[in-house]
Amino acid sequence: MTNRDVARIFDRIADLLQIKDENPFKIRAYRKAADSIYHLDEDLTYIQKSGRLGDIPAVGKAVQSKIEEMLEKGSCEYYERLTHEVPEGLLDMLALPGIGHKTAKLIYDELGIDNLPDLLKAAREKRIRTLPGMGAKTEYNIKKGMEMLKEASAKSTLGLALPLAEELRDYLLNSRVVEEAAITGSVRRGKPLVSDVDILVSSCSFEAVHHAVSSYRRLEEIESLGTDHIKGRLGYNLNFEIIIVPPADFLSQLFWSTGSKEHIKEIRELGGEEQGGAFFSEEAFYASMDMQYISPELRENRGEIEAAGKGEIPQLIELSDIKGDLHTHSRWSDGAHEIEEMVQAAKDSGYSYLAITEHSRSLPISRGLNEERLKAQGKVIEALNVNLDEFRVLKGSEVDILKDGSLDFDDDVLEDLDIVIGSVHSNFKLERDKQTERIIRAIKNEKVDIIGHLSGRLLNRRPGYEIDRDRILEAAARNQKIMEINAHPDRLDIDEETAKIAKDMGIKVAINSDAHSKQDLKLMKYGVINARRGWLEPADVVNSWELVDLLDYIQKKQS
Repeated sequence: MTNRDVARIFDRIADLLQIKDENPFKIRAYRKAADSIYHLDEDLTYIQKSGRLGDIPAVGKAVQSKIEEMLEKGSCEYYERLTHEVPEGLLDMLALPGIGHKTAKLIYDELGIDNLPDLLKAAREKRIRTLPGMGAKTEYNIKKGMEMLKEASAKSTLGLALPLAEELRDYLLNSRVVEEAAITGSVRRGKPLVSDVDILVSSCSFEAVHHAVSSYRRLEEIESLGTDHIKGRLGYNLNFEIIIVPPADFLSQLFWSTGSKEHIKEIRELGGEEQGGAFFSEEAFYASMDMQYISPELRENRGEIEAAGKGEIPQLIELSDIKGDLHTHSRWSDGAHEIEEMVQAAKDSGYSYLAITEHSRSLPISRGLNEERLKAQGKVIEALNVNLDEFRVLKGSEVDILKDGSLDFDDDVLEDLDIVIGSVHSNFKLERDKQTERIIRAIKNEKVDIIGHLSGRLLNRRPGYEIDRDRILEAAARNQKIMEINAHPDRLDIDEETAKIAKDMGIKVAINSDAHSKQDLKLMKYGVINARRGWLEPADVVNSWELVDLLDYIQKKQS
């Protein structure tokens, strides 16, 4: 079993326990273990062989024994026992908007429904609305959610696809049967959801490439072979295609295979194909058409071709521009590492500042901090800063935006913090106008600096709640609030379209990892990709600024 497989089992154990309404500390322990294992840099098998399973953050003796069992047997007896107590099909229901653990259990207890097809049938027959606390809106959400799941089932998040694409590319390069290899297609363009992984390789021997691919450890199936391609399926049910071209055609084919189809169509209509076969670089190709170079992330036919012809393509933000992370969690709440460990990881990333922003008191499942613990953490951070050279830890909080738009902490509690993020973590089913007003009220609070993960979406799992985005952005612009791009590849929220609109309105953006472990700081790259797709430049992104400029902006905004 891979790291992801083990992490998935622990996540499902936590869900089953939550459906059973068991001890929240036990549930949280399995979730933290799942998150820690998911983001390990090393394979669990190697860690086990070296006797270091107990060194993994959030892995105690009980969890360690289950990891050993899964690695040795490929199964977990405790998980299997839970699935006999709680039908496993209830876990599938949790992917639907408005269906939480208590709701899934209620539907099962009252209607005996334990799978998605029967749930959809009950919604169509208007049987769900007969249950306490449910109505026609719940049935509508179930039907729409099923449509979303059907559409998303064929797609994977960039957070899954990109690492697998990089691993396959590197394997091919190391196999020495190809001269060059590059990720292409939608993964190269950084789309949040992709249907497959495309790898372009240059080689003089199709047979040698085929032999190399057939020996790849993550290969599940080869579905078709041709003189210029190999199509199949990798682990995690991810489709792939390897495109094979002669070395002389590699760079030109990298352009044509990157897409998007709409971008390529426009280029061809402008005579791009007439520029001739092979070329030495994509920059040279665009220059031959009197255009600026267009980065892959922008090639979606959303005005980039016209902008390139006018010399108006922005200098997009790079990962190397990021100077700090403004949304992270430590073991004080639901994180896996101590503040000192998070700081060291941030320094290793080349950052010069890091904000510790624990959950607030209304999230007990995440061990949210009350006022006393928040103040105590502040003193720890102040003491830590005394001994830090050319690095600053910022005191912060991810404060819950409550149902009425008020904040989980009073203003006098927030007064002592450097960074305040306002986020919605509950009451996702509010009507559109009420949800909008709720967020706007938080925006108007002068103590709030950043609005976190605006829509609340979880890709492939939960759509965003209903809001009037335009009204919210207008309020953010008036009140000089910073909008967050949450870099977790399951979120990427705000999305690229919203980021572009925010930029055009003069709203600043923070790209944050929302790290719950030191490994999570590396998720920043997905947020940067999303920002690039939204046309953002370093000037648009506050955590690409020097700390003095960031704090000055926040202070002026508040005053």
